[in-house]
Amino acid sequence: MAEDDFPDHQQVVQRFGDLAPDGTTSTVALSRLFEHPRVGLRFSRFHKLTADGGFKPYRILLVGQRVERQTAFGKVGATVRIGTGIRAIGRSSYTYGQGMFVDGHLVATAEATIVLADKSGPITLPDELLADLEELQLPETSTAVASKPDPRRRERQYYPASATVHSRVGDVDLNQHVNYIAQLSWYDEAIASYAHRLLGGDAARKLPRYLPWRYRVTYLGEVLHPRSYDIGIAVSGHDEHTVHYELGLFDDGQCLGTADAAAPRGKLSATALTDGEFTS
Repeated sequence: MAEDDFPDHQQVVQRFGDLAPDGTTSTVALSRLFEHPRVGLRFSRFHKLTADGGFKPYRILLVGQRVERQTAFGKVGATVRIGTGIRAIGRSSYTYGQGMFVDGHLVATAEATIVLADKSGPITLPDELLADLEELQLPETSTAVASKPDPRRRERQYYPASATVHSRVGDVDLNQHVNYIAQLSWYDEAIASYAHRLLGGDAARKLPRYLPWRYRVTYLGEVLHPRSYDIGIAVSGHDEHTVHYELGLFDDGQCLGTADAAAPRGKLSATALTDGEFTS
């Protein structure tokens, strides 16, 4: 998509902390950069409805996101432009579509699916919010429901490998649970740990090139602190340049999220990857 296709445009400045060890903007940092314009987007009709007490108490739940780096880039202090619109509208959910541009060139894309819910579960989007969303529709906006991961992905035995992660107080947000961006960094940790085992002793200085450039994540349950979690890892496929990972976040056997990632293959051998590859 072109920058002009997006109804909303904002500028974000890149920070030193956005850069991965290889000097490019990390995929986890992309998720953080894309968050700012979404949070800043205002729905005037819906805001008035809630301010006037015309809508019952609700929660905003992020149930899924996709982020993909199209090309390597990154510079401290550089300004990137982010276009934001609405890609899909459902009965109780809507999905943002976003593009990141540097000098007019598309360098990354993202989607984020939001559900409105109360204590009993998802609730129907009010007409006022629907009207706001329709004003921000992208050219290919649809009412399609995002596909859910294979139910087997919620079973710990689906994954032949694993890594343990430990929550930190800095991972906790205002909602008193581990932030979704922090969870994304955990998947980075799991893949780095897995690649480290496959590469052997000389892995430490090589790991940056094995971090994913694409994620698709589904959030299934609340992740809390302080706690340790198990991330299941499966190699679903690979070619000459790319390794495709499937991951699951588990707490005592309960699946709290799944992720699909694409990462550079680098020097990971076909034998090592095939040994870790999952076949259904």
